[in-house]
Amino acid sequence: DKKRALRAINLIKEKRDGKIKGRTCADGSKHRRFVPREDASSATLAVESLMALLVIFAHEKRDVAVFDVPGAYLHADLPPDKFVLLKIEGQFVDIMVDVNPEFKEDVRFENGKKVLYVQILKALYGMIESALLWYELYSTVLKEEGFEINKIDKCIAQKYIDGKPCTIGWYVDDNIVGHMDTEVITELLSRIEAKFPGLTI
Repeated sequence: DKKRALRAINLIKEKRDGKIKGRTCADGSKHRRFVPREDASSATLAVESLMALLVIFAHEKRDVAVFDVPGAYLHADLPPDKFVLLKIEGQFVDIMVDVNPEFKEDVRFENGKKVLYVQILKALYGMIESALLWYELYSTVLKEEGFEINKIDKCIAQKYIDGKPCTIGWYVDDNIVGHMDTEVITELLSRIEAKFPGLTI
């Protein structure tokens, strides 16, 4: 299990608004030979589908909202039968121990470098199956809300509300939704936010 452990990669970037954003993700390249392609590939919204949505929304004068689900992958649990370790190294071990003092006794040294192995419980950015796990979770939530997934583009879903279509398209965690009634969209966004708090709308 330690040999198959995914190495933690820490990324820091400055966003357009000047804020600094940090993210720890996994180097999933090690798992390419262990994870079958059908367990790793996820649907994504086609450019043609997005263009069609924009034309329909404009033509029908629908109210439109664009929103993002922050930390989307982290909402999806790894399957119970999946055991994956994340290998944290160097100064990031100290940061992890500062935040979680109970990990101190688990710190080891490999080749003179501090190492901490932790079990991954959620779909982590960088893992090759994370996109599919997120897609399955998100599409299930939309189906529970009464949406029907499009047969041609699996990243478009539609539901009739008050006799008019409410259509949503998404590319991983970025979404666009349109309906004739602003209140319908507001209500839908609040219902989605109840499942995935902190939407950026």
